[in-house]
Amino acid sequence: MSDHWDELFDELYLKTYADREPGDAREDAIGAAHVAGIEPPADVLDAPCGYGRHSLALAEAGYRVTGADRSAVPLDEARRRSGEREWPRWVHADHRELPFDDASFDSVITLFSSLGYRGEDGDRATLAELRRVLRPGGALVIETQHRDRIMSIFREEGWQDLGEGNLRLEARRMDYAAGEIETDFMLIEADGSRHAITYRLRLYTATELIRLVRDAGFSDVESFGGFDGGPVSRETRLVLLAR
Repeated sequence: MSDHWDELFDELYLKTYADREPGDAREDAIGAAHVAGIEPPADVLDAPCGYGRHSLALAEAGYRVTGADRSAVPLDEARRRSGEREWPRWVHADHRELPFDDASFDSVITLFSSLGYRGEDGDRATLAELRRVLRPGGALVIETQHRDRIMSIFREEGWQDLGEGNLRLEARRMDYAAGEIETDFMLIEADGSRHAITYRLRLYTATELIRLVRDAGFSDVESFGGFDGGPVSRETRLVLLAR
């Protein structure tokens, strides 16, 4: 069953965010592998993989990567970018119900704020599935924003010129009690057409996300402020390593 997230992460995402995300995809992907303690040709699941920017970087480094995503549109773009190479392999799947056998992967990565979109219940289901497909001792690496950082940089309004006369506009409202941001999102294209959607995103503190990961059956959960292993702060994003 489709929902408003499927609308956001369809053509709309490719038009507004693809190749505009902050950071270096290759640096982040290799950093995640380093945190996980894996070496090529380890089996890695990238979920959700979007249009494959992290999966492709890991495959180029020699990892056997499977990229899974619920949306067919970014997956088609990932396939286009990967061409005829053996890896990555692309799978159309919801990460709350993965079509893989138990203990299929040495590591699972979920990068660039991929949790929080379907609330705590959805994230519990996701984390349980990621644990199920990991081999004993396997590593889960999560990289995301966290609520303390968002609160320190929060802006009620923002816009970005996407080029060629296209604009992305956002109006945001923070619900501090629920730990959620509600966003009115609009793409205005050069021809005057408009695409609008309103969504709510759950923001976790480091403490809350660590508890959620442990509740899913992981142990030895560590937190960092980046792939270099520095401390978490309001000035950093959040990286979790769990086994």
